[in-house]
Amino acid sequence: MACYQGEKYLAIQVESLLAQDYPNLEFIFVDDASKDGTWELLQGFAQIDSRIKITQNATNIGYRKTFEKGINLALGELIALSDQDDYWLTNKITKLENAIEKASLIYADSDLVDANGKLIGQKMSGIKRQIAYSSPLMYTFGAWAPGHSMLFRRDLLFYALPTIEYVTHDYLIGFAATCANGIAYLAEPLVHYRQHESNTIGADLKKAKKTKHTRQERDLRILARLELLQSRCPAGEEQKVLKDFYLACQGTRMTDRFRRVLIALAHRDSMLAYKGKSAFGKFAYCFKLFFALY
Repeated sequence: MACYQGEKYLAIQVESLLAQDYPNLEFIFVDDASKDGTWELLQGFAQIDSRIKITQNATNIGYRKTFEKGINLALGELIALSDQDDYWLTNKITKLENAIEKASLIYADSDLVDANGKLIGQKMSGIKRQIAYSSPLMYTFGAWAPGHSMLFRRDLLFYALPTIEYVTHDYLIGFAATCANGIAYLAEPLVHYRQHESNTIGADLKKAKKTKHTRQERDLRILARLELLQSRCPAGEEQKVLKDFYLACQGTRMTDRFRRVLIALAHRDSMLAYKGKSAFGKFAYCFKLFFALY
């Protein structure tokens, strides 16, 4: 768990973690130089449960690098990530471990709760398209496998780290999983995912949409993400497709525009899987790429 200014909800979440029925767990909490009572709360829990390891950053380094630090401290072959303000069902880890089978990563559905922890009658699957992922091409136009509900194999870290600023840590872990044995999805809510005004990332993305970017800034972010995908994808046919698509999106000539349309058309079932479009919708979306990036 990466912690920062989390004292309001932290104890509730830590207690749900300690109550997990899985028999062999370690708990790693990294405090990102909080100025509230977060560190003191963590110290108190560490004194009563020997499975807990705590560490504190000397300065604030942000949630991505704080998660990376905690992940690197983990000793287990299976790793789960936790937000500081949710609540886990007691069988979360057991259910995920039983269902992961040969996949490199598994994630589950979540029940949304309000700031007071009350169920609001919505599931994450009702807001985000939640699917299994079998190919790195499926991450081209977006993906959703949230860190708070995932369990993944340790060997992904070689490909998923280091974190970078323009995508989230769980996005990198998910993409790494598609380059290995894929992502499984368990359509069962195992987390109470709390929605409140201080969420770093929540189910309601309206806050993020208020941030205005120019078309140039938006295109630069898209190109940076595409460059990342092709650079981290293992050598092979899928890496070649991602590289060719990145170069076609980077180019400005008519031939580049035609090229990215043709690549997307050829791989539309994989590339557009997350968007959940109809056959016609996928076809039309590919032609839209002639005029704009995404």
